[in-house]
Amino acid sequence: MKHIAALIVPAIIIFILLFGSLIILFFTGNPSPEKPLTISVILKTIDTNMEFWQVVKSGMQVAASENGVNLEITGPWVESDIEGQIEIMKQVLKNKPKVIILSATDYNKLVPLVQQAKELEIPIVTLDSGVNSDIPITFVATNNIEAAEKLAQYAIRLIPPGSPVAIINHVPGATTAIEREQGVRNILEAYGKNPILGTWFTNNYQENAYRITRELLQKNRNLSAILAMNELSAIGAAQAIEDAGMAGKVKLFGFDNSLSEVKFMERGVLQATVIQKPFNMGYLAVKAAIDTVHKKVLPSFIDTGSVLITPDNMYLPENQKLLFPFIE
Repeated sequence: MKHIAALIVPAIIIFILLFGSLIILFFTGNPSPEKPLTISVILKTIDTNMEFWQVVKSGMQVAASENGVNLEITGPWVESDIEGQIEIMKQVLKNKPKVIILSATDYNKLVPLVQQAKELEIPIVTLDSGVNSDIPITFVATNNIEAAEKLAQYAIRLIPPGSPVAIINHVPGATTAIEREQGVRNILEAYGKNPILGTWFTNNYQENAYRITRELLQKNRNLSAILAMNELSAIGAAQAIEDAGMAGKVKLFGFDNSLSEVKFMERGVLQATVIQKPFNMGYLAVKAAIDTVHKKVLPSFIDTGSVLITPDNMYLPENQKLLFPFIE
């Protein structure tokens, strides 16, 4: 009997503990696993024909996969649709995401919504094209002024002194357009050897770049060079120069990389292009967004770098990797 009595007390204690645990589980339920972070991404364009943005998204997706986070990528179809991006931003803010990556279509017009994000305690990382505000935690981009100066320095070596040049830009108000033109003008005006006829905007339509270039060629017989400030501007201008039989006679200098630009360079229509590192840009933007949520201190600007590509260096292995980016 003493042996049985010695077992009763521990059994009662175990029963009480188990019963108590069941009651707690009944009222509280099983703790749900923490949901993975979802990053809202608002790009300047989701046009799948823009190779630059496709590579940016590839970099983002790799970073997201490596870090176990989800991406919700939105944006207007064309970069010039500023009002469309504003409406998308408004909808994203209504969902109150943990963090936003924004590539702004306009330097000033997105500022009120960035301010609204701050009021909602939603941190913002800007990508490629920034805003006129110190609210974003960090800006992940190419140093566009420096990249454009690099392009113009090369251009003045190939064009005769005294002959005019023209600038074909993409979207007025975008920081990439503003800064690249500034960089080009910094060099051309400092040397003072080649007058600038002016700047023409395409609103990021290749056909507009083609039309503008044809008109420039027809109206300015002594035009020596065109500096095109993004992918579609360069492709449209290159096609117009080639169709007019002016390849090599009117020099063309561009930005970005695409298969079309590579082919135009091989045919002697495009003399140089400044390549950004869009994969790095997308990858580092996602990493920065994750760090922001975790309250890590970040620099105000993360420079993703640029490389001047010419016919002389385009076949170097390190440049081939930039011209033809891929994911291993």
